[in-house]
This record gives sequence, C-alpha cells and structure tokens, in this order.
Amino acid sequence: MENSSYKIIIIISLCVISSGCLNPFAPVTGDPSESLWTDQQTVGELLENFRNSYVLQDSLRYSNCLDDNFVFLYYDVENARDDQWGRDTDLKATGGLFRNFDEISLTWYAIPGAVSEFAEEDSSMEFDVSFNLSLYTSDGSSSYDLYGVARFTVLKEIGDQFRLITWKDNTYF
Repeated sequence: MENSSYKIIIIISLCVISSGCLNPFAPVTGDPSESLWTDQQTVGELLENFRNSYVLQDSLRYSNCLDDNFVFLYYDVENARDDQWGRDTDLKATGGLFRNFDEISLTWYAIPGAVSEFAEEDSSMEFDVSFNLSLYTSDGSSSYDLYGVARFTVLKEIGDQFRLITWKDNTYF
C-alpha cells in the first residue's frame, strides 16, 4: 500500500511540475491588436469610438472624442429657443446619462462611404448622420428610444486624430 501511495504522490508532483505556472483561473487572453477602440484616423473610426463609449458607458473614451473647444447645440423646448453648452457641461451631462441607465444602445444609420473614410489632416468636415439612441434601466422603470439626426463638425489637426468640434442635435422623441 505504501508503494502505491508513493507512486500517486510522484504522479501528482510530476503533473504539477509539468504544468509550470499554469493558472486554470486566469482569463483567456486574446489578440491585443484586436481592440474595440480605434485611433480615430478616419471619421468612421471617430464615430465607432463615439458609439462604443456610449454602449460601454465609458466617459473617459467619450471625452477623447471631443475637441477642447467642443460645443453641443440643441433646441430648448421649454424656452422655445436654440441653446448650447460647452465641453465641460457636455461631459457632466453625458456622465450623468451613463450613471442613470444600465443599458445604452446607439446605432448610426446610412453613413456615406465618403464621410466614413474621410481622413484628411488639417481639415474639417460637416455632415449629418441619423441615429437611434435607446436607454434602459435594469428595473424597467425607465426606457427611452430617441431617433434623430446629428449634424457633426469634425476636425483632424496635423499629427492628431479626429475629434468633434460641434454637435447640433435634432432628436425626435
């Protein structure tokens, strides 16, 4: 009996030694070059990062989509007038949106190839894009489906990436 116990201990020891530093609980690593995030070298890549930042509720990544001089333009229904706010207010408002909803979905519609592939440095572009923004709470107390058209102005300075300069919102509730 002692000889068989000794063999079992040796077999277990060999298995442990041969597995090296294998950690069965470690997450499977993927290809690090396959990221959700782009380097925003085209307008399409900027819009992809914008969408991903909403879906993943990542305010840091969202802030990287906005120029330092970013302006959000909208129609104030209560006061029946056009209004606007700057980057800091937009980041606070978007952060609040991310905190108050458990699931966010953003879909862009019909982005022309000429817009999506635009990559010229030191130039801006203005374009319209249709979207659907869906907001949900996990307890079902709130859900919203917003449809609209965003008029974006984007800029890519030399050696930098595309960022939003203005966003004029035309949302339909």
